[in-house]
Amino acid sequence: MNTVKQKGFISVVKELETYMIEHDLTAGDKLPSERDLSEKMNISRSSIREALRAMELIGIITTKRGEGTFLSNVDDHQLFEIIGRFLIYSEKQKNEITEFKQLLESFISQHGEGNRIIYRVYRLIKRYDKVFSGKGTENV
Repeated sequence: MNTVKQKGFISVVKELETYMIEHDLTAGDKLPSERDLSEKMNISRSSIREALRAMELIGIITTKRGEGTFLSNVDDHQLFEIIGRFLIYSEKQKNEITEFKQLLESFISQHGEGNRIIYRVYRLIKRYDKVFSGKGTENV
């Protein structure tokens, strides 16, 4: 890892992402403490703390007092809906999302849910479609 003690939080977030990938962390897994991350990554504790706060704000991690910091299931975060409303706003874009969802449904009906990436994309697209159709996102 990088030996620079102070870094911008974006680069620290990227290094934390790399750490999570290298250690095969998934939603619900506990992250090491700030102190441990600082030592393992050779980055100042204040930079680690700043990056973790940013990640918590956007829903990537959750901190539970007295328990630690855990990787979240970002697909279920409310920020997803908010950002989606700014990214997809025209009827044409909404229709394209619906068409793409139908293509994915066809693929899944033929091949099953075994392809985790495609199924995850399908769930996200299905959520987008519900947001824009005014049906909400419960039970997606």
